[in-house]
Amino acid sequence: MAETELDEAVRELIRDATIGLAASERVIPTLEAIAAKTGLSVDQIEGYYPSMDDVAVEIEKVARGLFCASETAMPKDGSLSEMFEELAQLRADYYEFAADFLHLGDAAARFLPSIATSNAIKAARYRTRLSDMLEPHCLGQTPVVVAKVEMISSWDSWRHLRGVQRLSVEQAVEVIKSVLTAVASEVRQPVLAD
Repeated sequence: MAETELDEAVRELIRDATIGLAASERVIPTLEAIAAKTGLSVDQIEGYYPSMDDVAVEIEKVARGLFCASETAMPKDGSLSEMFEELAQLRADYYEFAADFLHLGDAAARFLPSIATSNAIKAARYRTRLSDMLEPHCLGQTPVVVAKVEMISSWDSWRHLRGVQRLSVEQAVEVIKSVLTAVASEVRQPVLAD
């Protein structure tokens, strides 16, 4: 095995161990815990990743490649009600697909600056996509509608519905759809001239 292939294999071992600790075992990954799981020494791990923040950045790159299409998916144009119904399902699909990585990101954001920054950037990009989607339908109301839709369709809301309220996926989707339907009913629709 060439040096670069060996290096990549070791990096993958470290990434997989970190994900396993956080997602499956629900343990906050530390260099010592990763060393115990991989059989590598802390010094060897630091040779590849000088800090836990460096490990997190690498894992986030992997996750971005896996989940980009579902994370950025938005409804096709239609009525607000149709778009909100589709949005609820698209976000549910993404959250369920990426749940382990999203939970890992929640934990990591508390002590790794790069993950907190990345989460803030992802939230801003989602707001922008919502604003672009809603602007033709909401006219001057877009910022308020975006705030409501973002809050209702956020990972925080999904995590609460699934983890705290213990709803099934289908029940959580129905809750989000019903609240989004209420938001749609509040929006003044543009009047079309005859």
